[in-house]
Amino acid sequence: MTMLAARILLAGVFAIAALAKLSDWAGVRRAVVAFGVPKAAAAVVGSVLVAMELGVVLLLVGGWAYRGAVLALLALTGFSAAILVNLARGRSLDCHCFGRLSAGTLGWPTLARNGCLATIAAFVALDGRFSWSLAMLALVMFALWIGPVAYRRWTTRAGTSVNGPALPDRTGQVWTLDRLSADHRPVVFIFSQPGCGACAALLPEVDQWQRDLGERVTVALVSTAPTNHVVPFELIDEQRLSFASYGITATPSAVLIDNGRRLSSASGAPAIKDLVQRAVQVAAESRFTRRGLLRHASVGLASAGVLPALAACDTGHNGTASLDTKALEVDGAWLCDQTFALCTTAPCVPSATDPTISVCDCVVVNGYSIGFKTCPERAQSGTSVRSAFSTVNVNTEFGVLSCPSGVPWANCLDVECEIDPTNPARARCQCITVKTGESRTFGGGCDTDTCTSTIWSAATPDLPGSTQYKKGMKKLGQPVEFPTTCPA
Repeated sequence: MTMLAARILLAGVFAIAALAKLSDWAGVRRAVVAFGVPKAAAAVVGSVLVAMELGVVLLLVGGWAYRGAVLALLALTGFSAAILVNLARGRSLDCHCFGRLSAGTLGWPTLARNGCLATIAAFVALDGRFSWSLAMLALVMFALWIGPVAYRRWTTRAGTSVNGPALPDRTGQVWTLDRLSADHRPVVFIFSQPGCGACAALLPEVDQWQRDLGERVTVALVSTAPTNHVVPFELIDEQRLSFASYGITATPSAVLIDNGRRLSSASGAPAIKDLVQRAVQVAAESRFTRRGLLRHASVGLASAGVLPALAACDTGHNGTASLDTKALEVDGAWLCDQTFALCTTAPCVPSATDPTISVCDCVVVNGYSIGFKTCPERAQSGTSVRSAFSTVNVNTEFGVLSCPSGVPWANCLDVECEIDPTNPARARCQCITVKTGESRTFGGGCDTDTCTSTIWSAATPDLPGSTQYKKGMKKLGQPVEFPTTCPA
């Protein structure tokens, strides 16, 4: 009976992995390319992976359990070797091992999961021999797999927002992104403000979206003050904290978030309508992959009594050890969780009193950032704050613009800034003007003409602090999204 349960469990895991990959084929191809496979061969390699996983299933449920277990061991060993190589190189890759069911970053918990499954495969391949030794090894791998997640969930307060500030609605109830996403629906934030004519014209449609799409998409209107139009669900952000968190500089604008990840953003009514339609599509895909696929694929496993073990394994897949720290030293830089000024897309003007200084218009953000000054040195004091590097406002519309040598740019890393008393979401930073060497900026929208028409907050081509930022965020188990280089 134990052998049969092990075979069914192993076959079930590989079946779900194969079916989930087929339902997220585009994501699988991106993941394969990220591992270093040429784009031209990505589809072939992805097909081989799915075929191998289905082969494991057929062998295990057929009369060739030994061959199926050996093939599973080879597959898990190959996957683990590829993961180890990328971890050794300091690369942070998204995992599509189970398609959309396991969106997250590859790491040591992934290896522990593979180790857990490998011990089950070894048990089947050895026909039950060394069962106690393999059982102990499986328990160790299982503990390393789900232990950090269990600890983090036990010690983390319910309702804590992982992205963006907590905002009240008109009744005074406070909403966080975690709470809005509790039903696993995509969330669309639509940003508005009084006096915005385009915003007012869009409100009737926001009202209709909230009423018609409520069971599929959470549409939240975020305004700096209550609107005259009675939109059912409205969040009030008088201090514009969420505007700064999501990099919103114009209204109406919108942001689409699914499964804790920012997927896209839009500005202007037509683009927002398209974004809402995309959210509906994401909701349909999510329902199939997360709910329908799991429900149908797990019927056989539940009847065999092995679904609880599978669910526990899947729960631990995205786990990372919780670091109880607000300040993390990373290779000479400091990753701090505190308020800072973010200048990655800031335009600047020459100082009227000091030719070596450029005054840059930056946003005030609260979260993780990297700098070469210590966290206490960068801590906010009254209206004074320092700038630091972060990708908190980066989305797919950003690009890294390269500007040639000789074009002035502003170095804002670790400089002093003053928060605007009339708008605490903005800060003016005294950045150092640089007139030599090439520069890289997230601003400019990939328009090279702006290199000479605007002084951008920028950095040297090696982007100081970016490597430490990636490494530190990886330790924290939080994904980091860097924009791609603008086309030449």
